[in-house]
Amino acid sequence: MIKFIGEVELRNSRRVYYQEDSYRVEQINPNREQVTYSDDIPDKAVEYLYNQLKGCKVTPKDASTVLQAVAKNFNLPYNYGHKLDYYAQEVLVVLVALGKVSLSKDGRRYFYTIA
Repeated sequence: MIKFIGEVELRNSRRVYYQEDSYRVEQINPNREQVTYSDDIPDKAVEYLYNQLKGCKVTPKDASTVLQAVAKNFNLPYNYGHKLDYYAQEVLVVLVALGKVSLSKDGRRYFYTIA
């Protein structure tokens, strides 16, 4: 059964869902609502990132560095590079939707404060 967790606004809106042992983040194009992009994120990656960065204010790049160490063990779709940076941002979006992380913006950059 798919459970809706919440919606997070970045440049585009993201909807977060939970099913079995993973989260799905769907990015909605505001100009064409029927076009979505999605990533499946294992819940163990979400918990790992949360536990490693608890009490910190981070960027997606910081989160990517933490995830890179376990990317192969968790079977993440990306192991390094800018795609892992993007994927790490989606993991942070899940944490925002869960209420474990607060989101702030400075210019064009987003910062995530882990409670």
